[in-house]
Amino acid sequence: MFDLIGFSSGEDSGKDEQSGENAPNEASSAESCGLFDISPAYDRPVSPDYQSNLDYCRRLKGKNADLLIREFNLADGRRSFLLLVDGLCSKQSAEQNLILPAMRLQLSGHPDSMPPLKQISSVILNTELSEQPSLSKGYIAALTGDLFLCVEGLNVGFVVGARSIESRSVSPSETAGSVAGPHEGFTENLRTNTALIRRRISDPNFTIEMMQVGLRSHTAVALCYINGVTNPALTDALRSNIQAVTVDLLGDAGELAQLIEQYPISPLPQIDSTEKPDTAAAEICQGRAAIIVNGSPCVLLAPATLSSMMQVTEDRYQRWTYSSFLKILRWVAFFLSITAPSLYVAVVAYNPGLLPVDLLLLSAANRINVPFSAVTEVVILEFFIELLREASIRLPGSISSAMSIVGGLIVGDAAIRAGLVSPLLIIIIGLTSLTSFVIPSYELASSLRLVKYFLLALSAVFGIFGLTVGLVLFVSQLCALYSYGTEFTAPFSPAYRKGFIESLIELPIFRRDTRPEYYEPIDLIRMK
Repeated sequence: MFDLIGFSSGEDSGKDEQSGENAPNEASSAESCGLFDISPAYDRPVSPDYQSNLDYCRRLKGKNADLLIREFNLADGRRSFLLLVDGLCSKQSAEQNLILPAMRLQLSGHPDSMPPLKQISSVILNTELSEQPSLSKGYIAALTGDLFLCVEGLNVGFVVGARSIESRSVSPSETAGSVAGPHEGFTENLRTNTALIRRRISDPNFTIEMMQVGLRSHTAVALCYINGVTNPALTDALRSNIQAVTVDLLGDAGELAQLIEQYPISPLPQIDSTEKPDTAAAEICQGRAAIIVNGSPCVLLAPATLSSMMQVTEDRYQRWTYSSFLKILRWVAFFLSITAPSLYVAVVAYNPGLLPVDLLLLSAANRINVPFSAVTEVVILEFFIELLREASIRLPGSISSAMSIVGGLIVGDAAIRAGLVSPLLIIIIGLTSLTSFVIPSYELASSLRLVKYFLLALSAVFGIFGLTVGLVLFVSQLCALYSYGTEFTAPFSPAYRKGFIESLIELPIFRRDTRPEYYEPIDLIRMK
């Protein structure tokens, strides 16, 4: 029943160019070549001239084999055509639920009759049926998976929701593991992700705003927040920044996060992310906003702070005593992940007098046959660890686990036996790698790896003094960052008494009665 219609033959094209009835006078030279004007200001309205609309879609279709144009007549003889993309929507559903009912429709042109949308909705039973006066936007809607219907004599088209894109089912997140709480993770389908959050937040004030980003990809982006809780200044800033993005293709939420950050040059992230629906729902209720990008299993959260990136939703599900212990453990791991190698180099190479005598003698005995300096040792081992980490990510799961065992145990033991590295350094590098995995945010952990090398370079040149200067510069950079009006170091600087305590330990559940003040929520009380 579906006809694949491409460019007209040369004879028909000549007829279109000579006939003012068939060829639209307003068509630009780009349109005549089958090019679509992607500028945001461009808008070609739907014309009552049926042939003009059809010729426009035919020219744009060109040689696209997956783009289908189906012509049919209504019961009153009006010519109509349907535009859809094979694979993004079901052809059988379009035939049974749209074409066959529409062929029995007689549109009434009487002034007192119902509007065309109501007349069409009386036979086309679809919850997503809307008018579209723009022919260019209707064409884009078809490219995103909807159906676009044009009827002769009407100056509006109709967009019918019929997406049937295959996607993986809801499954546990592979990057955000947890013991307590829900295990399901986001998928690459935007509507599935919004449903996972909506299932947890049934508040009528919960709002999901839809936008499109990408001049060529037209990627769907959803901005989620709660009216009456989230600060309107935050949602306005996010909305304007997202709409201002003019990239050709938006492939993942990570790209959007870099495009809407306030300090894109900074090595530290200013937008948080999560792959768990329960985390996204909890943070939205705290006064933050979530951004969902179609095709990405990561949901962005703004504003972001250092303390929010060091927390996990799992802390709320466990006893506050054990959660407090885990929070303190993560902060210790945060400090060790960036300072342990630098501290080793600074003490061994420049300031050995800081070590106790027994430890100093042990360190000297371990390094007596090592042919490299302390700095060279650290650089070699860190380079090896980075190679091992990257290889384990790229290789298949069954091979990567074996590679980690071979690289971490066999090669490390062989290096110690050969006298190439110190056993104490192996322990320090292993501890550094473990502590980096304790940090919940992958983006933050990746940035801290670069900070670690910056501190290592200063320690290799200036010793303890260089490490101290590097830490001061790092803290200064943290204090200089803002994330949509919120200080990145809040609640430590500026200090919020309750937020400061909650960032270090987990309060009992009956004491978690307010939302974080530094998010500036409209409603500060979350439990009475």
